[in-house]
Amino acid sequence: MSSQNEERDGSKPGARIAGVKERGELKTARIPIKIVAQAPQRKPDWIRVKAGNASGRFGEIKKMLREQKLHTVCEEAACPNIGECFGRGTATFMILGDICTRRCPFCDVGHGKPLPPDVDEPANLADSVARLRLRYVVITSVDR
Repeated sequence: MSSQNEERDGSKPGARIAGVKERGELKTARIPIKIVAQAPQRKPDWIRVKAGNASGRFGEIKKMLREQKLHTVCEEAACPNIGECFGRGTATFMILGDICTRRCPFCDVGHGKPLPPDVDEPANLADSVARLRLRYVVITSVDR
């Protein structure tokens, strides 16, 4: 599914098109409350985490997710703990696509009009969980 999705790069919100993700300022442009951006502050070194490397468990899980067209909250919401979770055999799967109809400003999941659900998703998810021998799995969904 994600290979079909695009991210809108314009500066003005337009018509909602199925499969197009709105992120950042474009995602919140239609909210009547204006969000004033401030200069980001640098985080201290001790709080920084590594995302994981492609040669270990992290890479194995990420590769399979792409092959099976699956999405995780970890990736879509840009979770800083993704390396730790994937490395320990934990994942939070996001079903029904990777585009949410809500536009919560605190969440990094893309907003837009979702594509129809993937009919192979339940089987792909079950197969991936079994093949990866995941120890802990959470399944959630985007708002449709």
